[in-house]
Amino acid sequence: MILYLTYNDQPSGVYWSQVTDVVSHLNTLSDERVRLVALVSMRGYSRSFRSIRAHAPGAVVLPMVPRARNWRINRYWVLLVCLLMRPSGVICRGIFATALALHARDRELVRKVCFDARAAYGAEWEEFRVVDDDRLIAECAALEGEVLHQADVRLAVSHALVDHWHDRFGYKGYRHLVIPCTLSRSLEPDDRMSEAHIRGTCGWGQGDTVLVYSGTVVGWQSLELLRDTVEPWLAGAPDRRMLFLSEDHPCIADLRQRHPGQVARMWLEHQQVRAALLECDLGLLLRDPCVTNRVASPTKFAEYLSAGLPVLISEEVGDLTKLVEKEDLGQVLRRDEALRVDKPDEAMRVRMRTVARERFTKQAHKASYRTIMHHLLPGQSEWVSGDGADVLLVSIIVPSFNKRTYIGAMVASVLAQTDPRWELLVIDDASTDGSPEVIADAAQGDPRVRVQVLEHNSGANVCRNLGIGSARGRYVIFLDADDLLAPDCVARRLAVMNGSGLDLAVFTMEVFHEKPGDHGQRWVPDSSEPLADFFRHKLPWQTMQPIWDRDFLRRIGGFDVAFSRHQDVELHTRTLLQKDVRYRLFPGEPDCHYRIAEERKVIDPYPLLRRFSESAVLYRNKFLAAAQQRGMGGLLLGILHRTYLQILLNAKMGRIDEATVDELGAVLLGSDASDIGPFKRWLFRFTRWYNSLPFRVPGVNWAVSRLLTA
Repeated sequence: MILYLTYNDQPSGVYWSQVTDVVSHLNTLSDERVRLVALVSMRGYSRSFRSIRAHAPGAVVLPMVPRARNWRINRYWVLLVCLLMRPSGVICRGIFATALALHARDRELVRKVCFDARAAYGAEWEEFRVVDDDRLIAECAALEGEVLHQADVRLAVSHALVDHWHDRFGYKGYRHLVIPCTLSRSLEPDDRMSEAHIRGTCGWGQGDTVLVYSGTVVGWQSLELLRDTVEPWLAGAPDRRMLFLSEDHPCIADLRQRHPGQVARMWLEHQQVRAALLECDLGLLLRDPCVTNRVASPTKFAEYLSAGLPVLISEEVGDLTKLVEKEDLGQVLRRDEALRVDKPDEAMRVRMRTVARERFTKQAHKASYRTIMHHLLPGQSEWVSGDGADVLLVSIIVPSFNKRTYIGAMVASVLAQTDPRWELLVIDDASTDGSPEVIADAAQGDPRVRVQVLEHNSGANVCRNLGIGSARGRYVIFLDADDLLAPDCVARRLAVMNGSGLDLAVFTMEVFHEKPGDHGQRWVPDSSEPLADFFRHKLPWQTMQPIWDRDFLRRIGGFDVAFSRHQDVELHTRTLLQKDVRYRLFPGEPDCHYRIAEERKVIDPYPLLRRFSESAVLYRNKFLAAAQQRGMGGLLLGILHRTYLQILLNAKMGRIDEATVDELGAVLLGSDASDIGPFKRWLFRFTRWYNSLPFRVPGVNWAVSRLLTA
């Protein structure tokens, strides 16, 4: 089952044409059922319930929690509906419905969420103050960016809206489709010429020229502009008429007063509108220049065409202005240009109706609707870009130094990927154990496996950065030479990443000894505050778990070669500090395996502990200012404490002596840590005393860590 979720959209003609008709159409495209779930205002709930159910039998109609600022509480309705219905996907009309569904997705109650964007929400709220609440307006603008990047797929009403996403939110994905606002089934064009007798009712003759405006009178409809444009035209001849199919408005009243008998206004039921339009000669779609109008796809444009009317349109109205120019569908009214009106002949009316049928019916966009359905159905996950660039998508980068024992198994795990759109880049760091030969044997001539051998040992960071520089894939996965990928790793990660516009997505990793599954520990990226967790060294994920956008990695400079240890911690922290970084966490089943081998244990731990200590201090110094700006400076003592615990553990095991503990402790807490106060220094001394005892009390080290990072 797929759900179509609306939030605070009240029953109206637009709701029937853009929601219930869409749901009905989707149900003709697949055996999978699409069911409407509508959250509506408590005010008039019974009336809304009956009206929606009349148009969409079986719809779930629920009362919203009152007050706009309480919108998040409605997540419990959505969680309950998803828990009971277990949909594979949710199509969400607008930012609030999408945010509610994303909350359910994060709790694994639904797999995929489609953001059905009908407007530039943040700009609309800012330009027209949809609510008189500055905090909520700011929240709306931020929420639009969040749901745009977090959704699995997006629907836009215009290409201009997608351009707005690029400009305002840095959207760079292609997992979106453009479907303009389409006609209601009751307004779809046909050749029957039903009449509403509008001319007779208004006392107008068949030879009179009638302009029509059909729609609401809200701010973005720009009725002042319409009045100023039409008024001189009306004054030019007594047989010129203006019909408003709308509620009343001061601008309409002004025109009626100035031109009695030439201007009429009436309000019709939705199903009566087309008959009235058929008696008119030109539809008006005039909008002031603003973001809201530049990205719009007004339904009335299609309604005018379906009635055979050419359209008078402003210079920047979504994608429609260019369409009018290209297809000669009316007049684009430019600045200081006079209104020109010629009564359309029957051939022109037929052409207008044909354009409406070919471009603005739901049937005309059947292929796009099918694509959305395909992506949301169970078991369907890959997004087909159609750009012919999918032969190579992922570069798997492996630094390797003397890993002959394990590297063959690593290569085999890559060759076993169910999705073949990868390349394997092994950067051999001047190995002396014959590792390159083992790789060549394991690859068996597969051209997707490339090996670069360095003349001098340079470290894993240099190797990874070289890999980033030579990667041909759109995305990057880092893998160590003794670790493994699950067979579906590339497929699962591409299903999320390909075309998403994300900078990275993070997946679950499993720890193993000899073969996957023999240890049981999992590294699950389920952090609600990953930046804070990295600061305190409660690490949410490790090197192998993300899939990266290659260009993002290049933009931030890859790995910092100054770090001999904690290099992945530094990279992930720096990533999360990037402005508007776009990422998602997937705490599901593991798709990669981290090896813990006895051979990894070094005989002399001192050099390793020294590098850990120096890197811990370097990490704290590098990020201290950024952490303090966020009120998180104290969290950075976490990496010093964790490193100190490693030192003390090796001392307790007799692998280093007390003099070495003093030396390494001085590295951690020396002049570079002069800002640490007396109490927290005492906590480090307590840690050393406690961890030298022959017994352990569970929770003591944890409590000390919490005190240090408070």
